[in-house]
Amino acid sequence: MANQIESYQGITVTPVTDGVQIPVPLTPAGVGIAEVRVSVPGTFPNVVEVKATVGIRGDAGTGSVLFRIFRDGHEIYYARLGIEASFEKYYVPTLQAIDVNPPQGSHGYTLSIEALTPGLSVTVIGPITMSALVINAI
Repeated sequence: MANQIESYQGITVTPVTDGVQIPVPLTPAGVGIAEVRVSVPGTFPNVVEVKATVGIRGDAGTGSVLFRIFRDGHEIYYARLGIEASFEKYYVPTLQAIDVNPPQGSHGYTLSIEALTPGLSVTVIGPITMSALVINAI
């Protein structure tokens, strides 16, 4: 079985550390930090592979942040990352989500971040990249 690339979009919000300064709010508030849009064909099976890399800085406290990926406003993925600002200040996690057989049409994928722990101070500083790749198994 062969795979065919149907659609792709990638974005670099900032390619460097300290390219942005986005404070991370406490849950349930979150802040969107990147968005990509791809077109999904009406053929099945297909998947959308979403990847993102985000540089963050722990400013104060110990706790967790939550990354979420949404398709058209509906959560499809989340991942938790522990932060120890007094021990390790800088983090650059890469996330990957696989959206299996999403509906046909144009879809926006959004990456957001929020702090789960009161008293934890975290800032998104970059780099920030995000991409979505639509793959059709033919």
